[in-house]
Amino acid sequence: MAAPPNPGMPGTQPSPQQIAAMQAQIAQEAQKRGMTPQQFQAWQRQQIEADAKKAGMTVEQYINNLKQQAIANHQRQQQMAQQQAAAQQSGQPQVQGQTGQQVPITPGPPDPKSTAVAKWLRGQDLKSRTCILNGQRKDMFKSMSPHPKPQFLPTFPHQTNPLIS
Repeated sequence: MAAPPNPGMPGTQPSPQQIAAMQAQIAQEAQKRGMTPQQFQAWQRQQIEADAKKAGMTVEQYINNLKQQAIANHQRQQQMAQQQAAAQQSGQPQVQGQTGQQVPITPGPPDPKSTAVAKWLRGQDLKSRTCILNGQRKDMFKSMSPHPKPQFLPTFPHQTNPLIS
């Protein structure tokens, strides 16, 4: 029994459902731009020709280059998904990167700025508690007094409020 064709692989044909979905997407994009689907496809061809010319390639070379990039991106995404699944199974903590992708936390030397802040906090009149957060020891700090008075506001006991007297 032969395996079904893979639409992502070169030389395979899309299924009728995939063709219908592509045609619907083209019609939707054309409608957004106030064009007919034929006008939209002609506009797309012009854009591809211009981009290929800028890149110094033929249209065929440019399209093949785009296909290779898409396949590489797809493989990278699959690899990231596999790594995330493996990290979740092993319980390894992860942090969101700037691109929205999760990046594993790697142990290393502490940041000198955070060390300086922690040292300053330990020198203050604060309650310190050590707890475990995400499998790591963390120091927490809390004020000693239940309702600390603001140190930056002066009090003037000799003045009275003219509205009350």
